[in-house]
Amino acid sequence: MKSILNILLTMVAAMATAALAGQVGSLSMPPSFTGQAAPEGVLRAYPLGAVTKQAAFSHHGKAIRTLTLPNGKEGWVYEVGGKQAQTYQSPTKEKQTVYETGSGNGVRIYTLVFDDKGVVIDVLYNEHGRHDGLTALQAQRKVRGEGTGKH
Repeated sequence: MKSILNILLTMVAAMATAALAGQVGSLSMPPSFTGQAAPEGVLRAYPLGAVTKQAAFSHHGKAIRTLTLPNGKEGWVYEVGGKQAQTYQSPTKEKQTVYETGSGNGVRIYTLVFDDKGVVIDVLYNEHGRHDGLTALQAQRKVRGEGTGKH
């Protein structure tokens, strides 16, 4: 009886692994956040509703901070570009490299917005502080011709 149970458990585990592998293979890879990529292109190409927190972490790395957005959703903030590596030497001759960001250095800020299930539902983009940027929802609706004010 134990051997039949072990065989069934092994088969279930194999089927679950195959199903997960099929799902992972079908996930769209989000574009990377870089200083060279056009923000509008990144926002248009971001696969909303398909990227989980785990996939976002694996692809983009650790966010510089997390926050709760005004709508109550969780946001992960990423900064790219505009950082200059500076190496400093302490009086003990120990060297340390830090990345400094100055205003106006082309820093781009992307914020992933997660729904209650932990899936990316929007990407906010800002370049010069709050409320001056774009969102992936806006960019993708514009491409589809939705929300352009044409009735």
